[in-house]
Amino acid sequence: MFEIISDSILQFQLRMFARLLNGVTTLLISVFIYRIYQRNRKRFYLLWSIGFLSYGLNIIIRAIIDSNPVLKPTMPQWLTLFLFMTGSVFIMTGIGDLIDKTRMALMSALLIPAVPLIAYNVANPEVLGWIAALTPYFLISFSQFFIRRKYGAAVDLFVVGWFFLLFVNIAWSLNMMNPIFVDLSAIFGKAIIFFGMIRPQFTYLVDDMKRFLISGVPEAYPDSIEEHYTLVNLQSMEKDKEIDWIINKTAENTHRGIRTILVTLYDLLTPSDLVANGLDRESLYIIRMLPGVDHSIQSFEDNMATMNDDLNQLNLLITEIINFSDERKIRCDIILYTLSWVIHTHGWRKVFHLLASKTADLKTSNVKMYQIYFPETHQMEEITKFEKMADRILKI
Repeated sequence: MFEIISDSILQFQLRMFARLLNGVTTLLISVFIYRIYQRNRKRFYLLWSIGFLSYGLNIIIRAIIDSNPVLKPTMPQWLTLFLFMTGSVFIMTGIGDLIDKTRMALMSALLIPAVPLIAYNVANPEVLGWIAALTPYFLISFSQFFIRRKYGAAVDLFVVGWFFLLFVNIAWSLNMMNPIFVDLSAIFGKAIIFFGMIRPQFTYLVDDMKRFLISGVPEAYPDSIEEHYTLVNLQSMEKDKEIDWIINKTAENTHRGIRTILVTLYDLLTPSDLVANGLDRESLYIIRMLPGVDHSIQSFEDNMATMNDDLNQLNLLITEIINFSDERKIRCDIILYTLSWVIHTHGWRKVFHLLASKTADLKTSNVKMYQIYFPETHQMEEITKFEKMADRILKI
């Protein structure tokens, strides 16, 4: 009998230790995320920090309730529920802010407290408790899966981490996992999420690019866009010819109040090349796509950023430019230099799928996209697919 009681006490102590460790880990994540926010002032980090703070306090208070049988549980339990729901709302809103969909995410996050309230009159207390506990994990996990599919954002660590937490909590609700391992597994899942936060593989527009987009003052007003997707067919390999075309297009756009963004791969075309041929550096925003860049977009100087050579990041970059230009009613041209190198690097099927998925968004937007290519470097049956998709082929 004494051994049974001792084992029970040990199990209880281990369970309390695991829960407190889970809570402290969550609070530490909140502190580290807030420090990241202090460095880069990105609002989604602040929202996530508040969310994890509430989430961690909820776990600590639950541990105190379970360890003190004298304490009346009613009021603390309502407090833990409030903290859990509040933390989940902040985390989900931060996910939306990541892709400039804060309002939409906040409205969706309000489902987190709404679902248990709706189920209050139709579910028994035990089922209602599990609905309240699992709803945030379902909504957060599937919202990130939606972002991954819809926007092409490479938030793989977020998806893995939150789905891991979802499955752990489902296993707990079905009594398929020891509570001690539930908390230890939750720590592992949060570590995955945190690693995704400090080494983001998603792409978001940097603030100076947004300032660049809204800084144009037109001398003449542009006509409506009829051709959103134009292929620029280079008839020769003379670099001066393509540089002149980009400079002239940028100058024309500046005169008409259209902002121009140049995405150049592997430094095949550098800012020095353009400035040496007469480019007004204030009129063009340059994004350098280079392999091995640690962060998704890094700003080094005004009107220039560097991003990793990743089709998912290019996809999200185009999407965010479209969304921001449409929101602010700003005309913008994106020049890709060159489509040929993207195809040769990543394969024509992947590139074609990416561009095909952007076609519908482009045709209803304030954005026009120019893609420079060298047709003689491609097999005819492959490049023909891109030419058929284009609204226009411009030969220079």
